[in-house]
Amino acid sequence: MMSIGQKVKVKITCLVSYGAFCEVMDGNQLRKGLIHISEFSDYFVTSVNQYVATGDEVEVQLIGIIEETQQLRLSYKNLRPELLKSDLVKAREARRLSRFKKF
Repeated sequence: MMSIGQKVKVKITCLVSYGAFCEVMDGNQLRKGLIHISEFSDYFVTSVNQYVATGDEVEVQLIGIIEETQQLRLSYKNLRPELLKSDLVKAREARRLSRFKKF
């Protein structure tokens, strides 16, 4: 049984404009999952094929399970610090954006 936060190895089965579908073995059961495009990097991603290709096997982090379908929600960036923005960068962006919201 998989748990949230766990690192899992998946096989990429299909690339789409909004992410990558993949499969992973959970014991003797084949589970399907999605790595949404927003889970590849904190920086702008034009296409997921910058990071993965169909048939690749990659390690990702389990970040959720959709109850109705049992589909896994996965993150590529959480296991790769270089793809995450630092807290300092996030704070600067928030300050910059807040200037535009003031009327």
